[in-house]
Amino acid sequence: MNTRLLDEPTADTVRMSVAEARALGEAALCKIGFTQDEAAMVAEHLVDAATWGYEFAGLPRILVIAERPELQWPRQPVSVVKETAVSALLDGGNHVGYVSIPRAVDVVLEKVRGSGVAVVGLRNSWFAGRNAYYLERIARAGYAVVYFGSSTPTVVPPGAARKILGTNPLAIALPGKDNPFIFDMGTGAVMTGEIMLKSFLGEEFSEIVGINARGAPTRVASELKDGGVFPFGGHKGYGVSLAIQAMGLLAGSRFRLGEVSDFGSLFVAFDPELLMPREQFVAELDELLGKVKALPRQAGVSEIRVPSERGFREREIRRQEGILVHRYVVERLNQICLAANSA
Repeated sequence: MNTRLLDEPTADTVRMSVAEARALGEAALCKIGFTQDEAAMVAEHLVDAATWGYEFAGLPRILVIAERPELQWPRQPVSVVKETAVSALLDGGNHVGYVSIPRAVDVVLEKVRGSGVAVVGLRNSWFAGRNAYYLERIARAGYAVVYFGSSTPTVVPPGAARKILGTNPLAIALPGKDNPFIFDMGTGAVMTGEIMLKSFLGEEFSEIVGINARGAPTRVASELKDGGVFPFGGHKGYGVSLAIQAMGLLAGSRFRLGEVSDFGSLFVAFDPELLMPREQFVAELDELLGKVKALPRQAGVSEIRVPSERGFREREIRRQEGILVHRYVVERLNQICLAANSA
């Protein structure tokens, strides 16, 4: 009997097991300058993103990383710049966020376990990856956390003809009964990774999502790289994006390039026990989510989902079925490995 796969393959895709995808990712990352340990960390993150269904945040991201000028800049160990019992500001040492942010999470957990509260910022780093990946670890340890991530200019304010804001994610994670509750969103109409992947593939978005370098509306991904994308939700999304860019300043985002619009990561975590027994909160959260899911459904709707539910469910399936990677991406990664071997 034929069983329908979660992701149906096409002529343009290659199905890879999780292990195969990690191995290819690690090999390519090592060839572009990462240590074996760093490559393993990055590949683990990228493949996990792919199992959640975020193709653009998976192995294609290596092609973007390979073109970043930061790879040629000196790197230093992640270090603590300023610290108190409940807070810390870290310098990422010019490491990609996939490597530096896990260290920030270590500090978050250390602080929140000791004091019940943690405010941790990370500067001098670039690319954060999928923020829910980091927050899941904090929430599974039993803590609530809010994350703000500013980044380099991609988003155009309403009425402007040039980009100045990042896609600036906002994420919230809470300890749950079986899995954490995780809400993770970017504040751009589309994310940078989506733009880069479609640009590599010569594709367009289905609707106008930004402007080109001349300020004219466009849906062409390659033009959006030079122009910019709109914020989600009009002026409300713009306000959220600007607020997160400002929060990034608290994390020292200006330090890296001297610009007020740059990469900064800020975690605010606390122990639910400060307000009520953790078990009580988890039970009440489970009750709330259950009530949402039990609401009467509109015609044709099979299920009311809550944030992160689909991702947790599909991750387990893709860990068994494997992930689909665009054939072009696989070819390019193999070329990176072969070119480096022959150099």
